[in-house]
Amino acid sequence: METDVGRAPDRRRHARHAERGRLMRDEEADTVLCHVCGRAFRSLGSHVRAHGLTAAEYREEFGLLRTRALSARDLSRARSTAQRIVYEASAQVRADLAVGHAMARDGGLSREARRSFAQGGASAEFVREQAERLARGRRSQAAAAAARLEARVRSLGYPDTAAAVRGLYVEAELSMEATARALRIGNDQMRQLLGTCQVRVRAVGENSPAGRRARVALNDLAAAQRVGAQDIVSWMRERRSQGATLAELAACTGRSIPWVMSRTRPPATVGR
Repeated sequence: METDVGRAPDRRRHARHAERGRLMRDEEADTVLCHVCGRAFRSLGSHVRAHGLTAAEYREEFGLLRTRALSARDLSRARSTAQRIVYEASAQVRADLAVGHAMARDGGLSREARRSFAQGGASAEFVREQAERLARGRRSQAAAAAARLEARVRSLGYPDTAAAVRGLYVEAELSMEATARALRIGNDQMRQLLGTCQVRVRAVGENSPAGRRARVALNDLAAAQRVGAQDIVSWMRERRSQGATLAELAACTGRSIPWVMSRTRPPATVGR
């Protein structure tokens, strides 16, 4: 029976039974899957010769790292352990590998890798792993930024980010930049938060002193109508003197605790 052994590889005929750029494994059986025939083996190094490929050609054909071990995990670990035992026991082996170790310490191996990439291009597996590392890094940074924002929001006395955005930007009438500074985030993220929280961005000039006074009056009027009072500030101060908490007043008026605090704060006195 004619076999593929000894033939030059015809890469056009290789059906792909696994994803290019990834060594596919059966973790339960601890085997690796051949990209060409789809069968599982403990090691592909000798098997791929049946497809007319050397191990190096197989890695290149299917976009694997040049250093990728084509074997099951426990077999790779056993080989690594055996190699380490030989290395520790043999002065000659250590001497033979001393040049490589020196290159690793002084950056020579990294330079050789960059030169190799420049000449032959990076493998699909390397590109994929780089992209996955970058994506993991971005997710980690985003999670850390979200945690910092949540901590800042709670330190300001708001239950969540949406409440903080509305309390600072809408109720306290802070500018977008001032709100971003209060939350310790950038202006771009501030704009995104306004959209996420469905808060309308004020037009240029709308945040003038006259505009702010008008919106404060409208907010006060809405809160007063909600509780049936003529003067919301006097109503809240009276309730405070009777023992009402800030949270209770916020619930009654439908506003935030910081807004209640700003409206019930005693008026400033001018010193001599």
